[in-house]
Amino acid sequence: MTKSNDTLNRGPVRCDVSQYRLGAILLMFAWPAAWFTLLIYVIGRQFISEGSTSPTWLLLLVTVLGTGAELVVGLVLLRCEGYRMSINALRDRICLHWPKGWKAWVLAVIVFFLGMSLSVAVGPINSMLASVPGFTPPEWWPAASNPTVKVDSTADIFYDINLEGNYLFILLYFVIGLVFNIFGEEIYYRGFLLPRMRGTFGKWDWVANSVLFTLKHVYQRWLFPGILVGGLCFAFAAGPLGSLPLAMVYHWIGNFLFPMVFLIMAALGFG
Repeated sequence: MTKSNDTLNRGPVRCDVSQYRLGAILLMFAWPAAWFTLLIYVIGRQFISEGSTSPTWLLLLVTVLGTGAELVVGLVLLRCEGYRMSINALRDRICLHWPKGWKAWVLAVIVFFLGMSLSVAVGPINSMLASVPGFTPPEWWPAASNPTVKVDSTADIFYDINLEGNYLFILLYFVIGLVFNIFGEEIYYRGFLLPRMRGTFGKWDWVANSVLFTLKHVYQRWLFPGILVGGLCFAFAAGPLGSLPLAMVYHWIGNFLFPMVFLIMAALGFG
């Protein structure tokens, strides 16, 4: 790791951050990939019966343990930098700001709609990639992120959960998604790690962050095209636009908006 005396520009924020060398950056993306692979393919696989699909409880547990580890490591490393664990103390370090000025917001809206459009466009590419040897998901992989499985209703995704009137499950799904998946990944990859990549990748650090973030998902590599689109949007929001909250909003909408809508409809008896 090297120390940079340069001031890093993050949209409206100026933040001095020690810089990682390339090897350290790769390591910071590699350990989560290894951890998720262990959780899913070694430990989790033991709880999936032959010929069945991964149960919902296992999916949620892997999310908690996987992205929860990223959240904890990110916060610990920030604490090791000398920051107190408060919004005010971390505000400039991890860019806890909304975009400043109408031009930034116009760009944010353009990025959002462009990202949503591209996400839809690469859907068929994900499906084609899932048929390529070496990229095919296991038969037991959850339907929510398995392009080879036809999904006709919310019940096809949460096949082992009685959804009608089950608002407690919806709340649990929302909290786990927001706290662990969104907060965990965004604080670690875009809040903590992205500002440490400028010394190696320069102004294209946000692109490098999104590419490495995509490759980190090697355990579900059939989704690489869609993950890359999302990663570019999240990193652009946290990097050039200088707004981690905006990256979190993008991420939550991309991962959870439609599932939450369909879950609520199913709970009301319409799905």
